Amino acid sequence: MLSKSGKQKKARFWPQLRRLLIFQLKLYIDAFRDFFLSLLSMAAFVLDVVLQSHGEGSWFESVLKFGRRTEKTINLFEQYGEDEQSGPSVDSVINDVENRFRRDSDDK
Repeated sequence: MLSKSGKQKKARFWPQLRRLLIFQLKLYIDAFRDFFLSLLSMAAFVLDVVLQSHGEGSWFESVLKFGRRTEKTINLFEQYGEDEQSGPSVDSVINDVENRFRRDSDDK
């Protein structure tokens, strides 16, 4: 059985570990997104050259807009609040998964 100080240490350890694990997950998601955007931006550039598109309506601008939206969705450095994130975010998905696990464990 854990002593009172042992329980306190465990209570402080879990939130820190949780933040680390979420940050690591977001880093992997962000890395995949960067790789995907790199390929997508090159394809958009070629399309813009072939179709002679430029400015707001160009494919490359669309890629940049998509990148900005995904930046808020991933929220890697927790710089956006819930009110700034439109639609589902990585944080909201993680919270939903955690809540489901808690409900399942409470039901048992």
